[in-house]
Amino acid sequence: MKPGQKPRRRHVHKHLVGLFAVAAAFLVILNLAVILTPSHPVQATSAENFDGWAWSSTGGWLSMNDTNVGSGGGSYGVTINPATKIVTGYAWSSNQGWVCFGSSCAGTTPAGGGATASIDGSNKLRGWAKFINLTDPDGWISLNCLDNGVGCGASNYGPIENLTTGVFSGYAWHGLAGGLGWGWIDFSAVRINEGTLDRCHDAVDNNVNGAIDCADDACKQQPALLCPAIETQCNLISHVNCCYDGDDDDNDALVDCADVADCEGQSCGGGCACSAGLKKETSCADAADNDVDALTDCNDPDCSTYIGCVPEDCGNGVDDNVNGLIDCDDPLCSGFPACTPAWLKSQYGNVYSKLGISGNPPPVGQTNATYCLTSAGTVTNFTSQEGCIEAGQPAPLNLPSGGSGYVSNLGRLDITGILAGRYGAVVPIASEAGLPVSGVLDGKVYVYDKDDQGGVCPSGTDFVLNAKTFNNAIGANARGNGLLVVKGCNLRISGTLSYQPTGVSQYLRNLASFGVLVLCKYSSGVCVSGGDINIDPTVGQIVGLYFGERTIRTGTTGAVDIQLKAYGALVGREVLLQRRYGHPTEPAEDVIFDGRGVVNPPPGSQDITKSLPSLRDTF
Repeated sequence: MKPGQKPRRRHVHKHLVGLFAVAAAFLVILNLAVILTPSHPVQATSAENFDGWAWSSTGGWLSMNDTNVGSGGGSYGVTINPATKIVTGYAWSSNQGWVCFGSSCAGTTPAGGGATASIDGSNKLRGWAKFINLTDPDGWISLNCLDNGVGCGASNYGPIENLTTGVFSGYAWHGLAGGLGWGWIDFSAVRINEGTLDRCHDAVDNNVNGAIDCADDACKQQPALLCPAIETQCNLISHVNCCYDGDDDDNDALVDCADVADCEGQSCGGGCACSAGLKKETSCADAADNDVDALTDCNDPDCSTYIGCVPEDCGNGVDDNVNGLIDCDDPLCSGFPACTPAWLKSQYGNVYSKLGISGNPPPVGQTNATYCLTSAGTVTNFTSQEGCIEAGQPAPLNLPSGGSGYVSNLGRLDITGILAGRYGAVVPIASEAGLPVSGVLDGKVYVYDKDDQGGVCPSGTDFVLNAKTFNNAIGANARGNGLLVVKGCNLRISGTLSYQPTGVSQYLRNLASFGVLVLCKYSSGVCVSGGDINIDPTVGQIVGLYFGERTIRTGTTGAVDIQLKAYGALVGREVLLQRRYGHPTEPAEDVIFDGRGVVNPPPGSQDITKSLPSLRDTF
């Protein structure tokens, strides 16, 4: 019979009655010798890792280990050295007696030399075994045709180990002259076994398949062998912190939290729980990076729903973070614009007021004016960088007005001379379109007159000044200053006003400098229309010297506004600072005196700028 065929009992044909009688007598003598021969002195240990049975249809069963149920024979076993893959030891046949393997056998093999047995790199069982009770050469069992001394030929045999299961397939051969012997010996019920309690915890790859102890399929996930079936049974292998010990405790190729089936919701350390295969921070107020993702507490997205990490919406009237403080009352809203009081700042200038100065105090470290605060009334909550606060001044600060011929203790506005061309050519305009397209003001006075020229300012309408850039003039006699006069109507500024960003290299008269006079229409000495300057809340910047005979309004949307920067000066009988812009360090209205009104004043404003207490002032 050849390897691969199902073993069947070998038949000895009765060609001669005498030959049959001799063979029968031989077997009787052979079995008698087995019974009369003392047991071989072997001792089984936990290292003997072959188990199961080999089978010959002629000779019967051959037990590889005394742990096999019903094996008999005393204490024995066949083993493979995991390091060298050398096979030694003893098997037992109740019909034939002891069978030694490899170097456990004495004598000379049919191929010559002493016996060896091993598993080669192709997982084939190689070398020799031997029936101890038979003399040479009759007792030798060829484990592989590659080692029999004559080659494989048509009979290519030899057991091969399945590395996954440790079970062999294939045949060994024992033959005697005359067709006697065990013939083909089937190893398909033999295995190299890792799966005993001792072998599953001896740190040895007993079945030489590359997997050790609980990682071996023979041991894996078998609690009876103290190998965890699930990650949380890590105590079976003397581990603790099963879902964060860094080990694949149940050998399913999933470590700790990644083993979702076993560790979902389980602890992965203090303040940490496994969630969806990942570590998740659960303690969001302990200043610790519990899930080791370099993010602590509220900075960790895992804490986004934690009540202490929910941001306060500072304008919805709800205590979002449930700390008993709503919107602006919550310190978390201190930097929110709507929760920061709007305040005024005059950079490089003074603040003057006839009736008093009061408002929201500036933030810590900030001041309202670079220089002096001067008023005939009281000064409340306003501060000066220089510490100059002049309250209760005996001489009232009066602005020039039409009722006084535009003359006051602050100076004189020569309106008659301005409109007569005394300070620059007068250019009547019907709208903003009358201003120079080039942006160079050319030293002229641009007049929109709905008063002395008999016009009437249309009800509800203003003179509108849209976004514009005023450019420097070029040339020895060219002038960059100019004045806009609005009579009898209000001025509305609806767009950003700016100066050319570059300076002048030779003549200060070339420097762009813009001025605005917004004058009332008088009837019987009383202002009946005009005189107001209204700045749209969408405007973030204006430039120039502004004189409003009545009120200047900085504008507000009624909600959160943008900051207004005014480069120049604001002068009015009343200035309403309306911007609702809150910032820890920035003012809502920032008035910056840039000096242009002094070095190249708009036409007709020379006298009043000279009369001011300081050329750095803002009104």
